[in-house]
Amino acid sequence: MIAGMLITIREGLEAFLITGILLGYLRKVGRPALSRYVWAGTVVGVLASIGLAMIFQRLAVEFEGHRAALFEATASGIAVPILSYMVLYMQRQSHKLKGEAEVKAELAISTGQVLALGTLAFITVLREGLETALFLTALTTRVSGGGLMPGAILGLVLAAAIAYTIFASTIRLNLRRFFIVTGFLLIFIAAGLCAHIFMALHEAGFHLLGMTAWSTKAILDSESFLGRLLHAFMGYHDEPTVIQVVAYFGYLGIMNWAFLRAVKATARPKPALQDIPKHVAAR
Repeated sequence: MIAGMLITIREGLEAFLITGILLGYLRKVGRPALSRYVWAGTVVGVLASIGLAMIFQRLAVEFEGHRAALFEATASGIAVPILSYMVLYMQRQSHKLKGEAEVKAELAISTGQVLALGTLAFITVLREGLETALFLTALTTRVSGGGLMPGAILGLVLAAAIAYTIFASTIRLNLRRFFIVTGFLLIFIAAGLCAHIFMALHEAGFHLLGMTAWSTKAILDSESFLGRLLHAFMGYHDEPTVIQVVAYFGYLGIMNWAFLRAVKATARPKPALQDIPKHVAAR
């Protein structure tokens, strides 16, 4: 549930923020009548995203046995690089989100291409919806009992509530901090997916370094409630193989290094001493 909620609150917030920025900009420039294009693009994007999610889920159900394991490995293998890119990209671009959306809106208005407003909203929502559908499909192959979707729906509702609160009140969310916190959490989810690729391949008959690295079954069984929760959120397994351990911690090391570099690159530089007014520096 937590993993699904984190995915949708992160992806949903970006889509809702773009929609809110476009609607707010149209009001600011005195063109609220054009809001219908943004709403139309948003609604169509949501419906298309739901359709894609249903197709992906249907595919996941259709496969059985070795084919199901190969599907799990494929879905996770596609999700990991996309999720990794999304985490790094949003960390670098979060401070530019509003400016870029407003520039595109102004360009559409000034050139008379008002349909571009709807297209921008549609593409934004569909892109986030496609990513969300893919991530949830990859996670679904690891979670049994249907416990993922309630969290995903809750996360989407929370994302909409946060976006509405930002635009309807004076409350300001520090997007940089938000994406840093959720970015670190998503890295653990991606690491679990990375390890799950080799677990699925092992189940499909590809015995790659199949020997068990260790066993923590006596301490925390994977089938227990906490074990299932940790498995869904961070890929916990009570008897991981050697290659699962290597993939998990190898990904964590490389991705955390890249993420910390992105965080430092977007940090606001402290003003140099010569840039500080003399009367302030003298105090």
